[in-house]
Amino acid sequence: MPSPIEKLIDEWVSQNSEEHLPGKGKPLDLEEYFRWPDDKRMGYSLIREAGCVPPEVALLQEIDSLKQSIDQCTDPEKRRRLRDRLQARQVEFNIHLEERQRSRRRLSQ
Repeated sequence: MPSPIEKLIDEWVSQNSEEHLPGKGKPLDLEEYFRWPDDKRMGYSLIREAGCVPPEVALLQEIDSLKQSIDQCTDPEKRRRLRDRLQARQVEFNIHLEERQRSRRRLSQ
């Protein structure tokens, strides 16, 4: 006898059989998943699937975006403000890295 969850899954599949899911028909790439520590796999998977990224990654994305904006900017004043913001984000990123390294050192001792 199928469980209630299996019934829900079967119902969803029958209603959405034509849906185009990402990676449909392709083998799953589980290499990245198994590189994560056992105790963090589920949490990392949930966060990634929700479209969230660690603060360091978000900062790197913003830093890259600011660099592109600076390259395209022609207004000297706006360019200066963008450089100031870029410098602040780079400092913030370096602080995050330093904090992470310190906590790893404490855990390894």
